[in-house]
Amino acid sequence: MVLFLTGGPPQHDTWDPKPAAPAQIRGETTPIATAIPGVQFGHWFPRIARVTDRLCVLRSVTHTDTVHTSAGYTMLTGFDHPLANTSTAANIRPLPNDHPHVGSIVSRARQPAAHTPIFAALPEIIKDAAVNEFPGQGGGFLGKRYDPFRISADSKAATFSTPDIALPDGITVSRLGERRRLIDQLEGALRRGEGAGPLCDYSDFQAQAFGLVQSPAVRQAFEVDREPEALRRAYGTHLFGQGALLGRRLLEAGVTFVTVYWHYEGPDDSPVWDTHWNNFQHLRERLAAPTDQAVAALIADLDGRGLLADTLVLVFGEFGRTPKVNGKAGRDHWPHVQSILLAGAGVPAGTVLGASDRDGAYPAEMAVAPRDLVATILHLLGVPGRMELRDLEGRAFPACEGVAIGPLLG
Repeated sequence: MVLFLTGGPPQHDTWDPKPAAPAQIRGETTPIATAIPGVQFGHWFPRIARVTDRLCVLRSVTHTDTVHTSAGYTMLTGFDHPLANTSTAANIRPLPNDHPHVGSIVSRARQPAAHTPIFAALPEIIKDAAVNEFPGQGGGFLGKRYDPFRISADSKAATFSTPDIALPDGITVSRLGERRRLIDQLEGALRRGEGAGPLCDYSDFQAQAFGLVQSPAVRQAFEVDREPEALRRAYGTHLFGQGALLGRRLLEAGVTFVTVYWHYEGPDDSPVWDTHWNNFQHLRERLAAPTDQAVAALIADLDGRGLLADTLVLVFGEFGRTPKVNGKAGRDHWPHVQSILLAGAGVPAGTVLGASDRDGAYPAEMAVAPRDLVATILHLLGVPGRMELRDLEGRAFPACEGVAIGPLLG
């Protein structure tokens, strides 16, 4: 499961505080002890600090892309966007030839079981300033059949819309099967004719829909109110926390890969984690507590259910933020170093890997590129990083060009 902090979380105020740095770098963040001896986090995250014995902190993820959309693409796919850091980068849009999201690659490598989607994403398609959609959130050149099962939400009520995947009254599973066979017969000749590609995509969507309406496990996953009230409160009433809880339920229902994005809360001066203004106020009032609750509760919940050993959890954004606090009490875009969290699936728990320099500006040890992070994710999920992918024209591409990070493999 990926918990994506859209906008770019500040490494100094989260998982890599710099108590010896000048005040203009430290800002208002006070380091606190964690469950890993000698390791400190920003004081905004006391709950996560208490579960660090089940986490790996990676403090040296680095790339060079300063634009939200294309940097998000890099982190979610492991490939640099061809327009990164160009004069047209601000207008990047998703294209059919984009590299697929790592979850879509997993979808391509795995066969769905028991009518369950492999890849799900919630609570929305993320966009820069609610306008420019981040590329890399879907199937890209693999085709829309490998897009995630998208789950939308009511952000004000912090609830999720239950997909219309129940059989209508009077329609049995047997009757549904008869309808599907009839559709297959009618479309058989068309698939072999002109326009077969789009029709095949359409047929795949139909197959997914038929599967979902026959999957009680997926339907029941949306019944979050079945969870004990204390557990729901532990995750937090914020949409991010409830999304993490729904993500855990989807994993239990058989979904393989879930991405939970931090949703757009604007209009505001920092509507996501893009804290160019009032960084510390936003941490205090709306960013830190929901993240602290959601991540800590998810890790403890998975561990308590015996699921953490087989479930990979990652927490990251598209980049880090500037070491120096700017004149608006904010931190600007900084892709040169980012700290991220990992847990489960054999990742060494209670460890810190990599390091940033004294000011938290550049990697000082074990620089990790996004392509290597994606290669590691694929490896831990049992997907060969060098697996060959083919686009809709039959052209071959590698699933990933990175190398799995040895120390993360346990």
